[in-house]
Amino acid sequence: MSSSSSSEEFQTIFDTAIACVQMAEQTYNVVCNNAAASSQQRTRIYIYRNREEANQRLVQDYFAENATYQGYYFRRRFRMLKGLFERIVEDVTRECSFFQQCYDARGTSGFTPLQKCTTALRQLAYGIPPVALDRSFRMFARIAQDSLHFFCKTVIQFYGPKYLRKPTRNDILQLQAHHASVHGFPGMLGSLDCLHWAWENCPTAYDGCITRYVDLACFFGSPGSINDINVLNRSPIFNNIYDGSAPDSSFQVRGTPYKYGYYLVDGIYPEYVVFVKSFLAPHGSRRKKFKRAQERVRKDVERAFGALKKRWFILKKPTAYLGEEKLQEIMYTCIILHNMIIEDEGRTICAFEVYKQESRDRLH
Repeated sequence: MSSSSSSEEFQTIFDTAIACVQMAEQTYNVVCNNAAASSQQRTRIYIYRNREEANQRLVQDYFAENATYQGYYFRRRFRMLKGLFERIVEDVTRECSFFQQCYDARGTSGFTPLQKCTTALRQLAYGIPPVALDRSFRMFARIAQDSLHFFCKTVIQFYGPKYLRKPTRNDILQLQAHHASVHGFPGMLGSLDCLHWAWENCPTAYDGCITRYVDLACFFGSPGSINDINVLNRSPIFNNIYDGSAPDSSFQVRGTPYKYGYYLVDGIYPEYVVFVKSFLAPHGSRRKKFKRAQERVRKDVERAFGALKKRWFILKKPTAYLGEEKLQEIMYTCIILHNMIIEDEGRTICAFEVYKQESRDRLH
């Protein structure tokens, strides 16, 4: 009896072990199937956007020999002439490897330099978000955003030394001669004012020290308060005058020598020797005439900022980009391209022969 009972107990234990093993196998299979299903769900879906067709359509519309849109339409949509844009694309592609066409892991050819530069320019000119370029350029948002980022960096690095350089003595003489002949202000270097660019996603930690604006003081971008004086304190425009390294801007009026040229400003700026304000309550015909002339000339800088915002619509609407560095890069890029367009169309005041000669000397 004892042997039979022990055998029955052993059989029961064995059957229980077999059942546990089977349950463990079933549980393992269920877990593996769920993991495989979840991994398949997390796998990135590849969308064939047919970027080659988008590039062919772009070339046929604007860059072919018999392009669909030429002359006026190209100038209106690209904000510049075709020759200037092609030169920018060539320089940017040579200086930055991001714009050079390559192949991805699937062996598919990447976006062409024309596509990347055009998407960057469209974002600057129209202020559209990167995600909106997928339909027209077959480019997803990350590549469009990277195109704008590298485009701004390359333009500043390559063209900045020429179009954002400090004025030389020759430039100062040309500016003073121009303003004296056109506006009747001898020794004048220009007008000083600020352009406010709203920052939509400004961090709340910046409230109080930096308001939700990015200011541009006399074509020099700097993050700061909405107050013009605070912008002036943050801007490096007059640092060379403080340390004595500024180029000679002296002039004479009726035999009286003056050491520095001057800028026309409004009443909010401090009392500096290089600032010329209008009279608040002028008495006499001479003071009234000077007030009218000073305010009339100061409209030039307002028109310049208006033209800059109209040409690059990204500056007209609140920006959604994060980081002060990116905002400054976009602002500097718009200024450089604006100066390049003016030079290409023959509307500059100061020539760049000195810069070209210095560049040739460095090359040789």
